[in-house]
Order: sequence, then C-alpha cells, then structure tokens
Amino acid sequence: MWLACTELLRRAFEDLNVEKVWCAYYQGNEKSKRVQEKLGFKYHDTQEKVKLQLLDEVRTNIMNLMTKEDWLKLVNC
Repeated sequence: MWLACTELLRRAFEDLNVEKVWCAYYQGNEKSKRVQEKLGFKYHDTQEKVKLQLLDEVRTNIMNLMTKEDWLKLVNC
C-alpha cells in the first residue's frame, strides 16, 4: 500500500501540479495513522462528531496535510 500511495503523491505533485493533498483517518484507526505518518503527512486539525450517514455512527476525524513543498523536501533528501 505504501508504494501505491507514494506513486499517487508523485503523480499529484509532479504530473498534476497539485499544491496540497489532504487525507484523514478516524480516531482509533492506528494503521491508517501510521501509513499517513510514514508518507510524511502532517497533522492539520481534528473534526469532532463527524456523522457517517451509511453507518449511522458519529466519529472523530483526524485531518492531515502534505504540501508540494513538504513533498519536495522528502524526495530531495
């Protein structure tokens, strides 16, 4: 999964010239948290009481961000 994610980030920043990529995980999903940290995403904010219509549940959403500048630092180290 990590390799696929790095290729998606490369495509976004290099081919599509995107400036920011956002991602999120639900609080308690440690696997998603670790993948996002390993990829280099940085914490942005927490969204409390996010309603999941299909599951009829309320969860906490952790939002992370990677900028093009962050990406360039990672690939050029």
